[in-house]
This record gives sequence, C-alpha cells and structure tokens, in this order.
Amino acid sequence: MNPDAGLRERKKAKTRAELTEAALRQFTERGFDETTVEDIVGACDVSPRTFFRYFDSKEDVVIGFFDDLGAELVELLAGRPPDEAPFAAARAAFESFADIYQERRNRVCAVSQLAYETPPIRARLLDKHARWENGLARELARRMQTDPETDPRPRLIAAVSLAAFSTAVRGWVADGGRGELSPLVSANLRAVENGLDRTSVPSA
Repeated sequence: MNPDAGLRERKKAKTRAELTEAALRQFTERGFDETTVEDIVGACDVSPRTFFRYFDSKEDVVIGFFDDLGAELVELLAGRPPDEAPFAAARAAFESFADIYQERRNRVCAVSQLAYETPPIRARLLDKHARWENGLARELARRMQTDPETDPRPRLIAAVSLAAFSTAVRGWVADGGRGELSPLVSANLRAVENGLDRTSVPSA
C-alpha cells in the first residue's frame, strides 16, 4: 500500500471522527434542531465544505455512528468459531456487542435517545436497521454455506436476533443505561435460540 495513501486515509478517518464527536456532543448538550453545521465545524476548526465531504446532513452523523457500530457487529459474528451453530454464533456476537454498548454507555444512550426523539432521525433508523440485518444475513449465509436468496434461515436468524437485541437496548436506554445490558440481551436471545437452531425452514 502506498504510504501516502495510507496517511491520507488515516487523516480522513481522524477528521470524520472529530466531526462526529463534536456533532454528537452538541446534539446532546444543545439539541439536534438547535445545533447547526456551522456550530459543528466551528468546534473542529474546519469549514462547512469539509463537513459535507463526509456527511450529507446532520442526520447522517447520527446514522453514520450507528453504521460504524453495525460494522463492528458483523466483525464479531465473523470471528465466531466456524463450527458454532448459527443462532448460537449470532447470540454470542450480540452478547459481545452488548459489552461494547456498555463501554460506550453515555454516548450510546445519548445518541439512541436523540434518535428516538427526533423524527427525521427516527425515520432514517429504519434504513440503518435494514443495513445491519443485511450485513448479518450475508455473514450468516457465508458461515452456513448457503444462498440467502433461496434459504430464508440466514435472514430469519439475523432479523430475530436483531429484534431481540433492539428490544433489550430500548429498555436499557429508557432506564438511562443504569443496569447491565449483556444479561438483558442474553435473556432475550436465549428465549428463541433453541427453536431456530433446530428448526428447518422451507424455502419459498
């Protein structure tokens, strides 16, 4: 890899991270509608043009935060032992993911609450949810050596496990993140695990 290209990519990633942090901090302190792009770039000493190189809108900052988390989730699933049952692998990945949420509790709770309360962001969360589900389904299909277009199991496991995780997170955020998230996630996922790991679902 060209060293100059690697340096440019690191600088871009650093700038994007700084803009994200400045935006999320101001959204939670001042309110989403009250925070302008000029406020965000002013905190980072860059121009609005720089902001729009990385984000199309203020909403994209929040959605990008969740997209980055989604990439970490897929990596956790990909790192599970190859002989692990598919739903068990998804459960273990989500349990580890819950630990990441716990470590970033203040930021995750603030951003999640912001997303729930801000209609433009709440609408975009449906797209985020679909991207997370697609990423999980692709990885599960790879692990299961099956075609997700003809075998519904990867998407079913992705959708159900994601719903169980999201339900746990919503309750945890509503409580201000005061408790431990991982046991809530684990309990939700174990409630459905046995059936999905032992049931053959016919294709259409």
